[in-house]
Amino acid sequence: MSVKKVSGLAVLVTAAFAAGYFLPHAWKPDAGGRAVTAVERAVAEKDGERKVLYWYDPMYPATHFDKPGKSPFMDMQLIPRYAEAGEGEGIRIDPAQTENLAVSTVKVERGRLSFNKVIPANIEFNDYQLAKVQPRAEGFVEKHYALAVGDVVRAGQELSDITVPGWASDQSEYLLLKSQKADARIIQGVRERLRLSGMPEEMLKAVDADGTVKTRMSLLSPIDGVITSFDVYPGMNVGKDMTIATIQGTNPVWVMADVPERDLPMVRRGRIRISVPAYPDRAFYADSFTLLPSADMETRTVPLRISLDNSEGLLRPGMTAGVRLRGSDEESLLIPTFAIINLGDEQRVIVRSGDGGFAPRRIRIRGESGDTTAVESGLEEGEEIVMRGLFLVDSEANLRGALNRMRREDGSGRAAGGGQ
Repeated sequence: MSVKKVSGLAVLVTAAFAAGYFLPHAWKPDAGGRAVTAVERAVAEKDGERKVLYWYDPMYPATHFDKPGKSPFMDMQLIPRYAEAGEGEGIRIDPAQTENLAVSTVKVERGRLSFNKVIPANIEFNDYQLAKVQPRAEGFVEKHYALAVGDVVRAGQELSDITVPGWASDQSEYLLLKSQKADARIIQGVRERLRLSGMPEEMLKAVDADGTVKTRMSLLSPIDGVITSFDVYPGMNVGKDMTIATIQGTNPVWVMADVPERDLPMVRRGRIRISVPAYPDRAFYADSFTLLPSADMETRTVPLRISLDNSEGLLRPGMTAGVRLRGSDEESLLIPTFAIINLGDEQRVIVRSGDGGFAPRRIRIRGESGDTTAVESGLEEGEEIVMRGLFLVDSEANLRGALNRMRREDGSGRAAGGGQ
């Protein structure tokens, strides 16, 4: 036999030996006769010979794979599903997967829930400073000053000049009695009649001073403010009960807001902070406010009226504003709001046990403010709840099934307790 034939025979024997040794170890049937790869076997031998049921992508937990590898849906490795997962109370997750998929927990703490809410509001005229200008005598407009709705006027500023022809005869009688030195009581009676006819006290004093008849008077603004209505034109007739101008004051102004009924406890005595979008870098403060006695039945709100100083004239009626309400609740257990699983009729959290397992827990919510929720019952101070990675817990252990089991247990417990 030649050397080449001997060498070839040796290669064949070696290959046959290798195949006879490695193949039985690379593929071994399980109890059901299915071939299990060495990778699967290595995973199964991990953590005390745990058996892998299947592999899955946590983003698509309903799709199962019979071997490990890369997910066809996401750029990530498939995760093994162990036979004991989901059995008993709660679920267990491979610590490595917990770390890789950023499952994090937070401790339940005790504290006070702080409320900080901004209620939309509007700036309005102060109705306590509302004046209506009437001539209080019949006559006609002699002169009209250059004014219109929206103009700002000062107290004592002239609005219009009115001529009252009926005052001529009454003033003549009054001056005649004075010149004849008639009885003082008669003179005083005639003077009072002139005053009641609408003649201003300043005009009566002018008649006394120079002894001449005066039938033309100036209608003046009684307060500082803004003209909100102005109905007078040169030559027009006016009556004693006719309103020719309406003036509303602008210092202070009113800030009106509708406070929801549930937020009424936050409206407390003290300084109230008000923000105005027109002045984003400035805050305004008020020391007095009034909660009106009636509530809106449709919106379930109560009107809040705040009197705000406007001596600088920056605040204009019609502007929008925001009223900041602050408050704090009684001491209770606090958790992040986004750690709660809201199922509609009930709320749950995922609690981490001391042995590393996870279990759903029903809670009762007391209140919520921003990203923090106060819990009335269902948790204890210091317990750990899942804050991030809830999707992994849900897919890893079929969370809905665990919750359904808890509902059945709760139902059977209530039935055993006689419906208590």
